[in-house]
Amino acid sequence: MTSKTPIPVVVNGAGGKMGREVIKAIAKAEDLNLVGAVDLNPAYRGEDIGEICGCGALEVPVIDDLQSVLVLATQEKIQGVMVDFTHPDTVYENVRSAIAYGVRPVVGTTGLTPEQITELGNSLVAEREARSQLETQLAQQAETIAAQATAIAQLDSDADAQALIVTGQSDL
Repeated sequence: MTSKTPIPVVVNGAGGKMGREVIKAIAKAEDLNLVGAVDLNPAYRGEDIGEICGCGALEVPVIDDLQSVLVLATQEKIQGVMVDFTHPDTVYENVRSAIAYGVRPVVGTTGLTPEQITELGNSLVAEREARSQLETQLAQQAETIAAQATAIAQLDSDADAQALIVTGQSDL
């Protein structure tokens, strides 16, 4: 049996009733890793979310800055997920932020209009296309670098290597 990297999860609205239930479920799951807990309630700020939820210390403090936690989620090996149980007034911008950071939103908050849902869907499609284009460009650059490295390895003299490096030729 192979070990899979757990999915990094951010919970926004972590101190609320549903947020606490999500935290408890993540704490029990082997394939999920809680990387951030966001809540605007000042009473929770800096506290361990596991202690707040009654499931023991998880070593994840509650913070009130969603952007910072989304940045943290992007540093993981695999793409992260943001679970949002906040408020209808903020959910739209929260989801837009998650998409912008490449973190997949899972929304439990109601109140989005059909137009907002359509726009968010379009944003997600655009982000996927941009990511795909970037991956293609990176693969092409990697091929070019590999070809240059091969050409350098096959050179007979240091002078030939210097000429290749100075001119940027990769078709030797």
